[in-house]
Amino acid sequence: MGRAVLIILLFAIVTFGIYSIQVNRTTSEAGVSSSNYYRDFYAKNIANSMIDILKVKLSKDTAYRVYNVTGENLMNGKVYYRVVDTLINTSRFVKINVVANYEGSTKSAEAYMVIEAIGGGGLPPFMKYAVFSGMNMSMNGGVRVTNAGNGLNANVHVNGNFSMNGNNSIDGFLTYTGYAHSNPPQALNNRINPISNPENLPKHYQTSQINVPTFDPDQYLSKATDIYYGNKTFSGNFALGTKENPKIIFVTGDLIINGSVTGYGLFISKGNTIINGNVTINGPDPNVSNIGIYSGGDLIANGNVTLNAQIFSNKNIILNGNVKVYGNVVSRQQVNFNGNVDIYYKPANDVLTKPVWGIGTESIVQVKTMHYYE
Repeated sequence: MGRAVLIILLFAIVTFGIYSIQVNRTTSEAGVSSSNYYRDFYAKNIANSMIDILKVKLSKDTAYRVYNVTGENLMNGKVYYRVVDTLINTSRFVKINVVANYEGSTKSAEAYMVIEAIGGGGLPPFMKYAVFSGMNMSMNGGVRVTNAGNGLNANVHVNGNFSMNGNNSIDGFLTYTGYAHSNPPQALNNRINPISNPENLPKHYQTSQINVPTFDPDQYLSKATDIYYGNKTFSGNFALGTKENPKIIFVTGDLIINGSVTGYGLFISKGNTIINGNVTINGPDPNVSNIGIYSGGDLIANGNVTLNAQIFSNKNIILNGNVKVYGNVVSRQQVNFNGNVDIYYKPANDVLTKPVWGIGTESIVQVKTMHYYE
């Protein structure tokens, strides 16, 4: 009996010893794993912080560049970086490469930035997209965003969340500040295809917000060549001005277009802009827009509508049915496309933006792509 008890006791001691060793090993491995995670996380923060620092330097001095790899101490770690110019699809970017090290953990980051000045004869940043949404954006049905045969990327930017449902496509980059969702899920990768992508950037990614100045139609009343008080409907055939002498139509209420428009000029309304039926706005210039439609309220188009124009809404843009836009679409709030909507991107015309967003001196630096970590 005593021998049996001794054997059981020895077995228990051995078992406990093995268990203790296993527990200590597991605890040790967990500690190492936790320590590695912390170092990786901290190295990423150093890389992020360096990019933010370089962005501030670019904001203060747009000519700032670092062509040779430069190293410095940051946040108890070491960081190396370069700041150089690069060209992507004829657009100039500032490319930042960063490598950060913290206690043996190394992480790298890469960012593309563009320096743009609002005014000064150039286009505002938000007018350089095929579609720009100041809030959320949804594409439902058979929506297509492409170019007007000029070989340019038809890029889309959303200051918020993006969603698309159905057989939609974008022939450009998609950027957003929130999240992106598609139904079916693979559409985000299969139906977004930039025409030009020499740097092999992601086709869609999260980026920084692009601000749009407040649009107050009353500020442009003095620039109008024709003023209509209350709601105004344009039916039949209506001619604007010329490129050298564009006509500026100002409507103090809702602007309603039911007919055909030709020529060069601007429509500015304080209220909503409604385009219904078989409407055609013609565009003799194949390279840029010749008509601008700027709405103080919502801009809504329904039916068989063809717009050769750059369109802007201070609120929401809603395009329903067989709507075709040869130009670009910009909204300070939401963009909703429903049905067989086609956007054929033509660059906005600075002749038509100067009366609204004139000469300015503010430099805006915005991140054009996400950070990458190794």
